Amino acid sequence: MAGASEAGAAAEAGAAGDDHPPQLFRAMLHWALMKRGSAFGTFFPLLLSLGSYGAAWISFASGPGRMLEGGQYAQAAAVFATAALLAVPAFLLGPGARGAACVLSVACLAFLANAVGPEPEILAPAAAPVVLALTLGFSAPGGLAAAAAAQAVLIAALRPHSAWGRELAGAGGAQTAALLSILSIVAALGAALRSRENKLAALGSELERMDEAYRKLADANLDFQTFALFLREEGMENERKRIAGEIHDIIGYTLTNLIMLIQAALYGKGGPAETRAILEKARLHADESLSEARRALAALRMRDADRPRGANLFLRLTQNFQDVTGVAVRTDFANLPTALPRPVEKILYRVIQEGLTNAFRHGRATSVDVGFWREGGKLSVRLRDDGSSAAAGPRDEGGRAGIGLAGLRERVEELGGELEAGPVPDGFALRATMPLGEDEDGK
Repeated sequence: MAGASEAGAAAEAGAAGDDHPPQLFRAMLHWALMKRGSAFGTFFPLLLSLGSYGAAWISFASGPGRMLEGGQYAQAAAVFATAALLAVPAFLLGPGARGAACVLSVACLAFLANAVGPEPEILAPAAAPVVLALTLGFSAPGGLAAAAAAQAVLIAALRPHSAWGRELAGAGGAQTAALLSILSIVAALGAALRSRENKLAALGSELERMDEAYRKLADANLDFQTFALFLREEGMENERKRIAGEIHDIIGYTLTNLIMLIQAALYGKGGPAETRAILEKARLHADESLSEARRALAALRMRDADRPRGANLFLRLTQNFQDVTGVAVRTDFANLPTALPRPVEKILYRVIQEGLTNAFRHGRATSVDVGFWREGGKLSVRLRDDGSSAAAGPRDEGGRAGIGLAGLRERVEELGGELEAGPVPDGFALRATMPLGEDEDGK
């Protein structure tokens, strides 16, 4: 049974291997794309090198290879194949594997130079991938120094010598100059590409830093908007408390004085004229106190004309967001009450604010629909954007500490409501449902 299970597992692994790339190749591909940033930047040098090895092999097979015996020809073919295979780790793996692959490639190159002699049409395309891998894979001056060392090994292998029973002449001055000129151009190209990649990486890091700074500034701006919007409400509440205390003092002071004056009139021993003067004084005092109380009550009843409420509040938020970001926001107030309880209004404001921010920052949305619906003593607000659903993970975790969806969900549930968020076809949706309660006069 155990053997059968192992055989089945092996069969499944084999079947999987037929349908998918090997794990090692997939790991190499993932690492390369992460480092290079694009499929073109990753595979173009590799494909160019494989083509260069192919051109070298064609020149070899149609030239010196025809004079070799079967075993010698097989050795040369194996070296060409090994050099071509080494191009994969030389361009796709990390510095350690790349360095080892380049060293082995230089050894293969030295073998070919020793076997075919001074043949620039073979050695130049065979040496170009090694030089390109060294200068492209390692920063200057180390990459250029390694490329120069590889060229020195190649030139050293082109001295007069015998190979496979044949006497081979050394490379002439013109052949050496041509070979070194071609490889120097390749080295300069690799170094230039490496410098460009370094600049792009630096720009990418700077872009990430600026994006993070922008995100923090956007979060701070939203917090300040909310703080400024609701700060007046808190100030008015404090002012109401102050005026209430002032009215209490006015009424207490007035009533105390009136009681004392009435007692003086009732129990005083003066005549009618003196009693009349006391009562007149009491009347004037009551009039003055009444006027002060009316002024205090008028201030207490004063409406907050500058602070929008209900639909006006949410409309200002969506319009400001649309003006700043360029994201189209369509708002449907449906049967939204004209006045909302302040706690509900605050939470709904933060829900809309968070949904709009996440649609812009994470989903890269171009439009957002905001809709309200009241039913059975509950009010729902729903936001749906056309952003990428790939951003559902970060958005569902709550982008901003304490103000993200997780924090909002807790605050919504504290008032007996529910909050739902998740990806939908072609976008992301956020919905909050809040009980309005019996008090809907906005207090």
